[in-house]
Parts: sequence; C-alpha cells; structure tokens
Amino acid sequence: MFISNYIYSVGMSGLSGQVIRVEATVREDKEQCIIIGLPDVSIKESRDRILNCLHALKEDIDMKKITIHLSPADVKKQGTSYDAAMLLAVLQAMAKKPLEIPDKTCFIAALTLNGELTTFHSMIPTIHQAILLGFKRIYIPPIEISLFAQAADVELIRMPDMPSLLSHLAGKTSLFDDDLTLLQPEILYEDTEKIPHVCFSAIRGHEEAKRALLLAAAGGHHVLMSGPPGCGKSLLANAFHTILPDLAHDEILEVYSIYQMAKQARSLSERPPFRSPHHSSSEGAIIGGGRYPKPGEISLAHRGVLFLDELGHFPRRVIDTLRQPLESGFAVVNRVEGSDQFPATINLIAATNPCPCGYYGSHEKYCTCGDKVRLKYMQKITGPIIDRVDFVLEMKNQGVLAQSTATTSEELRELTAAARDRQRIRYGANYTNAIVPIKLFEEKTHFTSAQLAKIETVSFQEKLSSRSTIKILRLARTISDVAGDDQVTDTAVDEALQWKISASRTHSSLMR
Repeated sequence: MFISNYIYSVGMSGLSGQVIRVEATVREDKEQCIIIGLPDVSIKESRDRILNCLHALKEDIDMKKITIHLSPADVKKQGTSYDAAMLLAVLQAMAKKPLEIPDKTCFIAALTLNGELTTFHSMIPTIHQAILLGFKRIYIPPIEISLFAQAADVELIRMPDMPSLLSHLAGKTSLFDDDLTLLQPEILYEDTEKIPHVCFSAIRGHEEAKRALLLAAAGGHHVLMSGPPGCGKSLLANAFHTILPDLAHDEILEVYSIYQMAKQARSLSERPPFRSPHHSSSEGAIIGGGRYPKPGEISLAHRGVLFLDELGHFPRRVIDTLRQPLESGFAVVNRVEGSDQFPATINLIAATNPCPCGYYGSHEKYCTCGDKVRLKYMQKITGPIIDRVDFVLEMKNQGVLAQSTATTSEELRELTAAARDRQRIRYGANYTNAIVPIKLFEEKTHFTSAQLAKIETVSFQEKLSSRSTIKILRLARTISDVAGDDQVTDTAVDEALQWKISASRTHSSLMR
C-alpha cells in the first residue's frame, strides 16, 4: 500500500471541491503557531484550537514554533474543515516515528478546545465532494452517514476525538459505530415548502397552457405567461411543481448541499424545490454573491422551479442576469479574488401583466396606461431573454363554464418522468433537452433533410434567430420524448414550429 507523506483535506469553492494538502514544521524557537496559504479569519483562529488540543494531548510545545502550510498556496481558503488535518500534520511533524497514513485518505472535521471532532458549516457538501474527488478513506466526526450509503467503495470512518483517531491510525482497536453518540451535521430542518400546490385536474380551461407546461417539465424548458390579473397565471405556476418527477438520490444530495451552502432551510425531500422570490429581490439575491459567495435563488431552485411572478416589476438588470444561467445551467459569481460557480438547472416559469395596470388587450376592463408607460414596462423583458424562453403564452380569463381536464398531476408526472429517463439514457448523463450541450445533442438526435429544410424555411420567413432555430430542434425532441417516439417525428417538428412562431408573434404584439 502506498503511504502518503502529507495530510489531505478538502476545501470548497462554490459547490466544487478542491484537494487541500496540509504540511507542518516544528522547530525550536519562541512558542508560536503560524498558518500560511491564504487562510481566512476562521482558519487563523484555528491556531488557538490547535494549541489547546496539543496541551490536551499532553504534547510538549514549550519553545516550539509551529508553521502550518495549506496548499495550493494561491487559493484562498475558508472555514473550519481543516482543523483535524492541521492538528494531525503538527503531530506527524513532532513524532519521532510518524504514523503511516494510506494514500487517498483525507480528514474533514472541526475541533473543539479539548480535541473532540465536531461538525462545521457545509460539511455534507464537503464530504460529498471528497467522495467525488476520489478519496477512498475519509475521517469525519460522528454524524449520520446514511446519505452516502450509495458510495459503496468509500470508507467513511467516524471518530469522536483525536485520541481515538490517532489510535485508529496506529492500527489499535477503536470504538464501534454502535458506541458513538451521533451529532447532527447541521440542523435538519423540516420541509419548508408549505405552498399548497394545485392538481392540474382542478384547473378549468387553459388547455394550451397545460400542454406547454407538460412539455416544459419533460424537457427542462422555460415558460412566460402574460395576461390580465386573475386569469390563472400563478395558479398554473403553482400546479407546475406537481408534474415534475421526483429527485434521484444524487439529486437530493446535490440540492441539499446547495441549501447548506446558502444556510437555507431544506429537508432531505425527494420533491424538487420551488422558489418564488419577490420582485424587489436584488441581482445578488437571484444569482448569488457576497464576500464569501453563497448560492442565489436561481441555484436554490436547482432541479426544480424558479417562479418569477410580476416579471415586469423586476429590475431590468436582474432579468438580464438570467441569460447565461438559463442556457448553461450554471450561475457564475465573479469577484476580484476569482469566480465561483453554482449549479442552476431550472425550469423558469415567469408571469407578467401586459402593462402596469394589467388590462392591455383585455375585453373585460379598459387599459389606463399610455403607450410609453406600457412599452417601458414590457421592454424590461428583452429579446435575448425571449430567445431563451420556449413558450410565450397569452392568457385569457376563463369562465366558470370552462371544462377542467380529467388528467391528474400524478398521471402527467409519470409522463415527464418517462421522458426525462429517455433523455438520461440518450445522453448518458443527467441532461435535459433544454441544456444538453449542442454537440452532444447533434450526435444523439437526428432529423431528416425534409424536417431541417422546413425548419430553416419557417425560421427565415418568421425572422427567427439562430438560437430560436436550435430551440425548435430541442423542443421537437422533447415532444417526441413525451409521445414515446425514438425518432423525431414530423408531427413533433410541426408542433415545435407552431410554439416558437406563437412565442415570437405574442412577444411582438406585446411590444407594439
């Protein structure tokens, strides 16, 4: 077995893990402990914890200068996850015969003053990233580890304190898991999604909108609904969540990790998240940010729904920041020190009134807005955003005589789950048709010459952009997936063209 000369831990940058190598030197000098390698304030405070733990372990540190180095040295590090690794590196440097630590072993734990291993903020995502980085033996505090049950080839070793950890590394008997008093990794909140979601079968009329929402859920597409107040936009958006398929185990862990990073309440629920930020939310609240960047609303909605109600009331700058995440599935937070990337694979459901008073084009009430006021209101929703939205629906009020569909949300959820399973198998990864890289999409999806010629002709006639043309191809693939067809059919292409033509014309009519 290869024996490592260094102590390894794992740090977080955004939601991505990075291997951190810890080394230490101890020499005769004035008693001091220095940590180098761009540590933040929380790591600098580890000096006192390490010194107290050394005293608790009866180590002689009189006239000893301890220098601890965290590398890579040019990457800023934060948090208390390196405490145990740093203390172990010091003990290794002081020992006459250092412990033999197997390769691919890392240590992820904070310390108390008396040497107990304890939890820290963002511990679950850190452990998850350690597994993804290829570590085979991970020493952690005594926490519940059922979350990681599927990582069969990884040994998660729970230790209560440093003496037990050192004893285990020396090959001596240690506590059995049954003897450990388990700590909570962090407060495990109850599910906060208390919004009463509506079943699709209870909504009267709006058959076209229901079809669009089914396709959006199946392929990860985005929807904009425009209409007068009370026509059913918010009702349909709340019902949309009920037709999304349940999250897989790795998705549950991924979403829970994002909420831990953001210090937001989230249970280990298999249902996708549903986020509905207020229109007064800032750019940082939507995309993410801060001195130590945290995920924003678009990442908290990862694998779920971001519902932007009253889109016309959002600042234009905030709406424009959605461009890149909608296409890539990632939100990038840029700072002077560097950039962090958070996952943001969402279904965007946006709703807006056609004007500030809400009644432009309505037959029920007269619109009191002037043309300039109305255009200023709608111009916040720019062309590049509309290009990234697959469905632009013009909603009308439905009378009490309108019929409700007999199809329930559970039945529609089965259709969307089956369609997404086809996409995972086709692309060999957890991609939806809406965000799969274009090269992979073209490799796995084939259109006939007649279909491509028709799409090109209609795109030219309707003056659609190249991005809109690609959206038609992606949408046609989703329509075929919902129908259970292996190949893209002519019917699917025709329907996709109709949806995109309708979206273009609806947006143009709202801007006149």
